[in-house]
Amino acid sequence: MLAELYPLLKEAHFWISRAALIIGIVMLALAVYTGLIRHGDVTRAFRRGVYAVTAFMIVEAALGLAMYAAGGRPFEEVHLIYGAGAALALPFFIFVETTAKKRPAMGSYIWGFGLMAAIILRAIMTGAPR
Repeated sequence: MLAELYPLLKEAHFWISRAALIIGIVMLALAVYTGLIRHGDVTRAFRRGVYAVTAFMIVEAALGLAMYAAGGRPFEEVHLIYGAGAALALPFFIFVETTAKKRPAMGSYIWGFGLMAAIILRAIMTGAPR
């Protein structure tokens, strides 16, 4: 069944990865503006956006795993590690931001979105499926 869906999964994985990169860069710019320029703190709306991007990345990773289960393989196997890293980057920084006694506030998300965008870019470079 997954083999029949493979072309759809491949197309969705391709476009979601590009959208995730753009969204990650936009959220990085918003975090830099809010945290470094305005010296603002994390708002409820921003945190909800972070959660939405995290869910988006989990869906992207699930698509990749479904493609792998259907027999598709990335150009370089390290793509699998980059995919896991991209999906786990934001949850790590959410944990740091919400549990730190001296809150790093927007700093965590600046690092988180910067790291996520860099990992996605690298994953795109290693992932063209065979």
